[in-house]
Amino acid sequence: MALALLAAARVQAASAAPAQDRARTYLMMRLVDALDLPDDKALALRAIFRKADERRVALVAKRQSIDKQLRAALSRPDKDQAELEKLVTEATTVDRDLASVAEDSFREAQQGLSVEQQAKLVLLRRELQGQVRDAVRRRLGQRGGKPPEHEAGTKPRR
Repeated sequence: MALALLAAARVQAASAAPAQDRARTYLMMRLVDALDLPDDKALALRAIFRKADERRVALVAKRQSIDKQLRAALSRPDKDQAELEKLVTEATTVDRDLASVAEDSFREAQQGLSVEQQAKLVLLRRELQGQVRDAVRRRLGQRGGKPPEHEAGTKPRR
């Protein structure tokens, strides 16, 4: 089962970055093992989390586009207040949508599980969140601790 998921995840994520591919495969293997999932439930969960990942990627791209528009609007000498207000509202909406992607996917994943599996998923989720935070910290440490451009705000750090 795990090998089938691994192969399917690799084929599905051929265009994804290698780190995302490894993370998605790791997540699925942990879920299948911890929840003792049969093949049909494992495939259903894989589809839920793949859809969530695709939504997150689309929302991040949308937010980056809004950030670019905001920077351009702010750089103009005659700032259009209505345009700025519209862009701020759009950015806030995208941020809210991004924040809900993980919660929505876990809620959807719980629907097809037994109560015992749901309980295990709730516990595993916190553990996985901690592991993701640790991995991000390690990765930032390897790159000198610089945050990504889209998180740095309107002025570069010095």
